[in-house]
Amino acid sequence: MATEQVRIEDLDYSAILWREEGIWNAIKVPARQAIVLDDLLDLCRQYPGEGGVYAVVGVSGEFFILLRSDPRKTEALISDGIALLDWDIAEDAADLIDLQWQEDDLEEYEAIGDLNILANFGLKAEDLSMICENPDLEPDQQISEVFKRIGAELAWKKIINK
Repeated sequence: MATEQVRIEDLDYSAILWREEGIWNAIKVPARQAIVLDDLLDLCRQYPGEGGVYAVVGVSGEFFILLRSDPRKTEALISDGIALLDWDIAEDAADLIDLQWQEDDLEEYEAIGDLNILANFGLKAEDLSMICENPDLEPDQQISEVFKRIGAELAWKKIINK
C-alpha cells in the first residue's frame, strides 16, 4: 500500500524537549527540519537531557510521533498505529526502532512502538496507551496531556502558544 509523503504543510507542530537540572526546556523546530526524522534526531543530539531528549511531531491533525534519543538508543511512539498505512513519516518512525508490524494487527487510535518511552518520568505504558486511545482527545490534546503528566506542561505551553 502506498503511503503519503509528509510535506512541510502537513506538520501541525514540531519540537524538542529535554530536562536539565530538573527543569523541562523546549524549543520549536522548523517543519523543514522535522519532516525527516533522522534530521530531527540529529538536532536532539545537540541538547543535554536527563533521561534522554524528546522530539515530537504532529501530523495533519491525525497523529503524533514521539521520539526519544539518548546515547544508547532511539525510541519511537506513533500515537495511532493506523498512520503506518497512510504516512511515510510513520513508517520512518517504525523503521527507526525496527518495529515489526502487520496491517491486520493495527487498530485505530491504538499507539504503537515504545510505549515505555516516558516510564523514566513516571508515565506508565498503560497510561500512555489510554491517553492515545481516548477518542475524545485530538492528537494535540493527547500530547498536551502526556506532557502534563510528566511535568513538562509549562515548557510545552510556552512554545505551542507562540
